Amino acid sequence: MAKRQSFADKASKKVHTATCPVCESTIQFVKHVKAVKSDKGGWKYRAVNIGVCKCNEKEVYG
Repeated sequence: MAKRQSFADKASKKVHTATCPVCESTIQFVKHVKAVKSDKGGWKYRAVNIGVCKCNEKEVYG
Protein backbone atom coordinates (compact mmCIF):
# COMPACT_ATOMS: atom_id res chain seq x y z
CA MET A 1 0.00 0.00 0.00
CA ALA A 2 1.14 3.52 -0.69
CA LYS A 3 2.18 5.93 2.05
CA ARG A 4 -0.47 8.52 2.88
CA GLN A 5 0.54 12.09 2.11
CA SER A 6 0.01 14.64 4.88
CA PHE A 7 -0.75 18.32 4.46
CA ALA A 8 2.77 19.23 5.59
CA ASP A 9 4.22 17.05 2.82
CA LYS A 10 2.02 18.76 0.23
CA ALA A 11 2.84 22.27 1.48
CA SER A 12 6.59 21.67 1.53
CA LYS A 13 6.79 20.79 -2.18
CA LYS A 14 8.60 23.26 -4.39
CA VAL A 15 6.54 25.29 -6.81
CA HIS A 16 7.96 25.29 -10.33
CA THR A 17 7.93 28.82 -11.72
CA ALA A 18 9.35 29.93 -15.01
CA THR A 19 11.30 33.17 -15.30
CA CYS A 20 11.54 35.29 -18.43
CA PRO A 21 15.16 35.58 -19.63
CA VAL A 22 14.59 39.10 -21.01
CA CYS A 23 12.77 40.97 -18.23
CA GLU A 24 13.45 38.41 -15.46
CA SER A 25 9.85 38.46 -14.18
CA THR A 26 7.81 35.34 -13.50
CA ILE A 27 5.84 33.93 -16.40
CA GLN A 28 2.13 33.40 -15.77
CA PHE A 29 0.38 30.96 -18.08
CA VAL A 30 -3.11 31.92 -19.27
CA LYS A 31 -5.53 30.23 -21.67
CA HIS A 32 -6.14 32.33 -24.79
CA VAL A 33 -9.35 31.45 -26.65
CA LYS A 34 -9.66 32.65 -30.23
CA ALA A 35 -12.72 32.43 -32.52
CA VAL A 36 -11.85 31.04 -35.97
CA LYS A 37 -14.18 30.75 -38.95
CA SER A 38 -14.36 27.16 -40.22
CA ASP A 39 -14.49 25.97 -43.83
CA LYS A 40 -18.21 25.22 -43.56
CA GLY A 41 -19.03 28.78 -42.52
CA GLY A 42 -19.46 28.19 -38.78
CA TRP A 43 -17.27 29.34 -35.93
CA LYS A 44 -14.82 27.25 -33.93
CA TYR A 45 -12.85 28.14 -30.84
CA ARG A 46 -9.14 27.49 -30.50
CA ALA A 47 -7.67 27.45 -27.00
CA VAL A 48 -3.92 27.98 -26.55
CA ASN A 49 -1.92 28.32 -23.33
CA ILE A 50 0.30 31.42 -23.53
CA GLY A 51 3.06 32.46 -21.16
CA VAL A 52 2.63 36.11 -20.17
CA CYS A 53 5.33 38.28 -18.59
CA LYS A 54 6.05 42.00 -18.58
CA CYS A 55 7.59 41.81 -22.07
CA ASN A 56 4.46 40.65 -23.92
CA GLU A 57 1.73 41.70 -21.46
CA LYS A 58 0.42 44.56 -23.63
CA GLU A 59 0.37 42.40 -26.78
CA VAL A 60 -1.67 39.64 -25.13
CA TYR A 61 -4.06 41.72 -23.03
CA GLY A 62 -4.24 44.84 -25.21
